[in-house]
Amino acid sequence: MSSGQMANWTLIHTARDRQEAELLRGMLESNDIHAIITDQRSSVYPMMGNIELLVDRDDVLRALHVMGDRTDL
Repeated sequence: MSSGQMANWTLIHTARDRQEAELLRGMLESNDIHAIITDQRSSVYPMMGNIELLVDRDDVLRALHVMGDRTDL
């Protein structure tokens, strides 16, 4: 994804692991909010780096509302 395409995406959550990120993405997409996951972890040191959940900037408030208190998975 080019930097121009990433311009409209906004970080809404940093996940502890891939499963948490996938669960949250599924929750958002079931509410018609497109979400992407970026995995910034090192392949050598997987505990270093972040797994980030992003949505289009126009969907940020709705996504946060849908996620509500469910980010303590």
